[in-house]
Amino acid sequence: MLKLKIPFHLVLILVVTVFLSSCNTFAPPVTVPAYGHIDSIPFTSTYSATTSTPAQGTASSNIQYAWVYLDDNPVGAFQMPCTFPIVASNGNHNILIYSGIAVPGLTSNAAASINPFYQYYSVSVNLQQGSTINFHPSSTYYTWVKFPYMEDFDQENSNATPNHLSEYTGSLGPSDTQMVVTHDPSLVFQGQGSGMAIVQPTANHNYFMAVTDTLWSLPNSSIPVFMEFNYRCTTSISVGVFDGDLTNESSPIAIFYPTTTWKKMYVALNSTIATFSIKPLRVYFAMTGTSPVADTLLLDNIKILD
Repeated sequence: MLKLKIPFHLVLILVVTVFLSSCNTFAPPVTVPAYGHIDSIPFTSTYSATTSTPAQGTASSNIQYAWVYLDDNPVGAFQMPCTFPIVASNGNHNILIYSGIAVPGLTSNAAASINPFYQYYSVSVNLQQGSTINFHPSSTYYTWVKFPYMEDFDQENSNATPNHLSEYTGSLGPSDTQMVVTHDPSLVFQGQGSGMAIVQPTANHNYFMAVTDTLWSLPNSSIPVFMEFNYRCTTSISVGVFDGDLTNESSPIAIFYPTTTWKKMYVALNSTIATFSIKPLRVYFAMTGTSPVADTLLLDNIKILD
């Protein structure tokens, strides 16, 4: 029998060729995403600082995140400005962009959530793999949003007490410091006035607590109830809820830290409201003096939404 001897280098070439062919056969296809880019989500409301007709209150917002959906499927939540991948076939697709905010007081303890009161942005786009589309979303309040409480401090005289935020005088530790309205332009965030409270233990002003008007319409359920406000302060402040007769106080829902610039904040109230059986309820702001130096709290544009 004739034996055929194949040179070793030919055998090696044959093995490598077969191996490479196998790799090509089983290699998964590469998916190239399209990309989206969002700089910010501006917000508008039916508010006029010049005519003082705040039907929906201030348009001040703090939308930090964009929650993106592709054809009703979640793409992700992204802190803006952001560029993000979108895995989709070439062609027309529907994109939904929701406004995301940081919300203390949610039962899930989530650091960020879709704002349930802000209208989402919807657009149909032609996605092409490898290309980037710049989105320009915007938002307003949904038409069904109600505002059971609003205090913008614009309708009160300078140094007067606010119409809708009063000093707490109950049995759990009455406030010894009163909030007044200031028209000082350096202290006002927006419009004509802001609320100002100053604590200074050396002047026998140790503790400030103010409560809102009674809130008859707040639901006792899982229906979202948010409070919005702008603030500036030199020491920490806390926000919580009193029951209807001002005898039971919730633990602080949120604590906000000193800031030299005005900040917009959101607080979820519904999970705390659900624990109280006596209605109506009030929301409180509190501040304690901890230094011989005076500490100041400035508030503006307080709104409760449901």
